[in-house]
Amino acid sequence: MNVDEKIDKLFIDKITTGPGVYQFYNSLGEILYIGKAKNLRSRVKSYFLRAEELKNNRSEAIYQMVFQVRRIKVIELDSEIESLLFESELVNKLKPKYNSRLKDDKSFYLISICKSKPQKITLVRSKNVNIRDKNYLYFGPYLSGDLLKKSLRFLRKIFPYPDCSNAKYFRQRKVGRGCLYFDLGLCLAPCQNQNFQQSDQQIKYLINFLSGRKRQLIKYLRQRMKQLSEKRRYEQATKIRDQIVALERLNRYPIGIRDSFSDFQSQTFFSRIEAYDVSNIGGNYSVGAMTVATLGKVDKSEYKKFKIKFKNQKNAANDIEAMKELINRRIKNSWPRPNLIVIDGGLTHQKAVKSVLESAKIDLPIISIAKGRDRKKDEFHYSSSDLAKYFQHNQAMKNLVIELRDESHRFAIEYYRKVHRKDLIRINENNQIN
Repeated sequence: MNVDEKIDKLFIDKITTGPGVYQFYNSLGEILYIGKAKNLRSRVKSYFLRAEELKNNRSEAIYQMVFQVRRIKVIELDSEIESLLFESELVNKLKPKYNSRLKDDKSFYLISICKSKPQKITLVRSKNVNIRDKNYLYFGPYLSGDLLKKSLRFLRKIFPYPDCSNAKYFRQRKVGRGCLYFDLGLCLAPCQNQNFQQSDQQIKYLINFLSGRKRQLIKYLRQRMKQLSEKRRYEQATKIRDQIVALERLNRYPIGIRDSFSDFQSQTFFSRIEAYDVSNIGGNYSVGAMTVATLGKVDKSEYKKFKIKFKNQKNAANDIEAMKELINRRIKNSWPRPNLIVIDGGLTHQKAVKSVLESAKIDLPIISIAKGRDRKKDEFHYSSSDLAKYFQHNQAMKNLVIELRDESHRFAIEYYRKVHRKDLIRINENNQIN
């Protein structure tokens, strides 16, 4: 029996699409798992795929857990942050068997923004937050504390803000000057009364960015820059111009800021991406390469290389046939199944790969990226309109697959040169012996 036959689909379809907490119970009424979600219906539904898909996309523990689920309870809440806090509270209280993540008294980071004067930004653990305290605005939660800190260091260069303790704030106020962060241009020193307004303005800009309103923010900054230029306040206009440039550059660099745990997951929805390329010259020493990204990061430990051998040597110089052979070799292995395939090539390459997968009764989304003869362009071809729509609105993911495609090209050439060099050495040795 498939997993999805055990749970009433009509019930799942009636679950709210808002944020909240969900709980899974077995036939004895014992709680198995507690989770949170930005979209409860979507998250719960994802657990009840066909058994084969579930096994390929979930850990063994989750796979076994889902087969035991007989009842689902959902609790709708007002925000993702409340969902996180309530999830943590319930897990610590009820200690479900499959919730190993939150049992160790750790918690995720939140960005805390103090609304009262002096306004400042700090990182806090979610377990230390009183959600009812209206003096603070929170963004999060964030999975990686290190990545969050790195991201904020980058953003602080664009929008200088204070992060000092009250004791440090009043100490600097007493001595009448800003601290080292002021000297470095990372804080506007609101401890000096005349800088309150400018500092608060930068925090408002940052709040807009964290709220996902980057386009509106850039539009506002452009208007502000124009106004300052018209008033001949060129120094201030130049600073805003630099902020606009920095914000626009963020499209090229995924720095990890998300407005919820669920959003982080949606950005790395393709938890395993595999990219392929082949390399040969005139059909000699034909090789292939597979590169992998796991949870949004290039994972070199998962790279694979292939020597491609053709039954019909007439196909040896044909990149399309080489790619088909490469994919055939790959799908016969028992490695984790990818959620997305990326091909270094054009639409013809994509169709060839799709035909191999269809013959094996495997349905996977495919992207092919053509570089052109001079390898100076990135022309995307998507296997479906939904896939195209997803990537057109997700620059970070586009950057990732381009990087992975480039890695497959580099890795394939590197392996080709190694094979070619090794064979030349063998030929030279044979000639010397003769």
